[in-house]
Formats: sequence, structure tokens, C-alpha cells
Amino acid sequence: VLSCRAMGERCRLAALGATFALIVAACAATDPQVVPNSEGPTTTSVDSPTVAPTSPVTFPESLADASFVQVEPPDGPCAAGDNSQIAVFDSTSGERDWSFAIPRPGAASVIDSSSAFISFRWDRGQHPGVVALDLRTRAPLWQRFLANEVEQMTSVGGALVVVTSDDLRAIDPETGNDIWVRDPEFDFRAVALGENAAFTLDSVGVHAIDYQTGAELWELEIERADTVAVSGTTLAVAAGTRLVSVDTEQRTRLFDTNTAARRGAGDIWVFDETIAYDLARGTAPGGGVAVLDRVSGIELWRATAIGEPLWVDGNQLISSTANEEPLPGERFVLVGRDGRSGEELWRTPSAAQAFEGVIGLGQGRVVAIDPHPTITNAQRVRMIDSATGEVVWTTSDSESFDRAVIAAPATATLFASSKRVGPDRGTVTHIAGTAQWTASLPDGIAQPPISVANQTVVISGERSPICVSRSVGEPDEQSAVLGAAVER
Repeated sequence: VLSCRAMGERCRLAALGATFALIVAACAATDPQVVPNSEGPTTTSVDSPTVAPTSPVTFPESLADASFVQVEPPDGPCAAGDNSQIAVFDSTSGERDWSFAIPRPGAASVIDSSSAFISFRWDRGQHPGVVALDLRTRAPLWQRFLANEVEQMTSVGGALVVVTSDDLRAIDPETGNDIWVRDPEFDFRAVALGENAAFTLDSVGVHAIDYQTGAELWELEIERADTVAVSGTTLAVAAGTRLVSVDTEQRTRLFDTNTAARRGAGDIWVFDETIAYDLARGTAPGGGVAVLDRVSGIELWRATAIGEPLWVDGNQLISSTANEEPLPGERFVLVGRDGRSGEELWRTPSAAQAFEGVIGLGQGRVVAIDPHPTITNAQRVRMIDSATGEVVWTTSDSESFDRAVIAAPATATLFASSKRVGPDRGTVTHIAGTAQWTASLPDGIAQPPISVANQTVVISGERSPICVSRSVGEPDEQSAVLGAAVER
């Protein structure tokens, strides 16, 4: 751990600034109390932005203050967890354009054509925060520490919106400074990030938070709310057997219904025309889903004995059932249904149930895996049209994959993390029609790869440390900032 004496004048100035910020925060007036209203969403006065809490961790406050990450040779057989990095590949050729060492990555990231914002947990899962890198200049911008690990992030309206278990904040993407921070009176039960506002659940109900100011736009009292989902201007909130739908633009309830068929804290989904929810296990022991009209709440259809439902863009439901006439390695049947009517569109044999055999969804496509019929420890991978069941492409001798990200109707990036300790714990395979390339990384894949601006961005690193051999380096004013860590 670095001290301010070791950090020099910059750290002392930062410490003075932090002390002044705490004094200002202590003297500030408290936020106005909001009186819950069970009749509908209520508008409240705008809150003043909250001063961000200072981190108790005495790490450097910016990348310019330290050598960022120093990878030391591992002791003994420990060889994993030491090579966390962001790597950028050309999506067409698979050539690695750039890579850079980062702290051990967390669960969330936001990447656009010019910047990457990656959550991290610096050491043994502790000291969480966010790091920003400029993808054009291939250099770090800033890093900062937070009191709790990042759970969600999104970029909206020129701000980076960050959700932790304890607060919601907007961060300036250029500087890393807080624009506003909202520290709720009660802990979040759930948070849904919409297009223009964030929707938080606590013991009172649901609160709409403005992205620009952090002010509470309105709140809706819902007793024991447990799940929230949003799409477009429709918000759905579940509370036990109660399901409430709200038009976020008009700030009016669309419906408020009580259904004993809903599992206590099961998933809910909001689509353009419908809202769907998991059926209770007592209603559908083999798994099931009910689909309601988005405006009226009238049930349109339901399906049972389908396992865990999977949705493709809200238009199709993918489920599975046991194969009545099983072939070797094909014990189940994947079934595609129309999301509005529930009509069965197609079915195809599968060696696994949907929640195990389907590794990717999106762009009107499904990526499914089956054990290869002749090659041990290998898989056949199929891309399927979710509307017709037709196979777009099939691989014949692929190694095992964990998940797939679908970037286009014929393009998918498949990835996996090896369970063994070795030089290639992360594997990425990019398939675009008949073209294909594969790349290996020294650590496991921490987050799904992201395709942007003809590039494939991969974030690698063991989220659960196998060994720890990182240290924060002493600042070196004589050397170029982080230049040695960049591979071109």
C-alpha cells in the first residue's frame, strides 16, 4: 500500500481535496423525504447531486500516479490469474491489434468505438472500481475505486451510469469524476436501466431516477416488490403474485393484476407487445411461462413442461422437451414458438436441454451445441434461424465452448475458459459465415467479447483468483506513463 509520502505532492493535494469534500458533504442539507403514493407514480422535487464518498483504499487515484499493473513471476505451479488484460482483434482477420494489462476484471463493462470502461476487483476480489481506456490512442484514461463492486454499467447521455449494491451514480467518461451520486435510504433490491432513466426497487417500491441529474422523477409504492424489468416506455414490477405495468412516458399504470401462477421471485420480461413471467413450480413442475398483453394484462397464452424459457429478441421463445424417439446423442428436442401467439414454429433434435445446449441468442438467431458424434471432448455448434429452425451454419470439429455472442445474422463469437492451468486458458473463435479465426489468451474469458467498429474486444482474467501476484508499483516520474505495458 502506498502512502502519501511515497506518492508525493499529487496525493497530498488529493487528500486535502477529499477532506474538503467530506466537510462540504457533512454540512449539506439532507435530501427531501418522499411520501409514497399507492395510487400511481408521483413526481418529486429535484435532489442536489450528492458528494461521492471517498474510498478508504489508499491506492493511486489515477493511472498517471503509478505503473498501474505489474505482473510478477508466479511462485511454484501457480500460473493462472496473472494476465488480466483487454485485447482488441481485427474482426475480419483475427489479427491482434492491441492489448493492455488491467486489474482483475469484474462483471460489467461498457465499450463503444472510442472508449472501454471495465469494472475490476484489484486484489483478492477486494478494492473494486472502474478503469477507462481510450481505444483510439490505445492508452489508459483513468481509474477509480468504489466502496462496492460494480453490478451494472451503461453509457447514456454523455455519462457512464454505474450501479453497485449500495448506490447509483453517473461518472464523467472523460475524467472519471462523479457527476452525481444517489445513495438510497434503503438498499436496492433490484435495478433496471432504461433508455432515459434508471428504475430502482427498495422496500418502499419503485423509483425512477433521472440520468442527467440523479433526481427522483417519480415513485410508485408497491409492497414487497422483488423484480423489475423495462423495455422502451414500459416498466413491469413484480411483487410476489402481483404484477404491475407502468407507462414510463405517461407515468400511468397500464394494469395491476394478481396471479397465483407466478413464482415468488421468478424472472419477468418486457417486450414490444407483451410481458412474460415464469410460472410457479406448483403450476408448471416442468417449468413454464405465461405471456400477457403489454397494455391490458390479459393472458395471451402459456406453455408448461418446457424447462427454463429462453427468449430471442422478444419475438420467439426457445424451449426444450424430451425426444420421444431419441437418437444417439439426441435425447431432447429444441422447440421454437412465436412470442405473441405461442404457436410452435419448428423443432429440431438436440443432445441437451435448452438451458444447457443453447449458448447464444440474439439477432434472430440461436447458437446451440451438441457433443460431436465421433470426436471425444468436442462439440458440434449450430447457428439456427429462430423464426424457421433452418441451420445457418454448422461446425464439425469444434472444441468445447461456454457461451456465444451473436453480432450479426451469420456472425458469432464463441468463447471458453479452460479448467486446466496452462498457457491458453481463454479461447475465442469468431465465425462469420464460412470465415473463421481462433485466438488464445493466457487467462480465462472474464466477460462476453464485444464486437464494435470491425473489432472484437476481449476482456480476460480469472474472476476468482487462483493466485495473486500483482502489486501497485511506486510512481516513476522519469519513465513514460504506462508505455512499456502496451503491446502493438
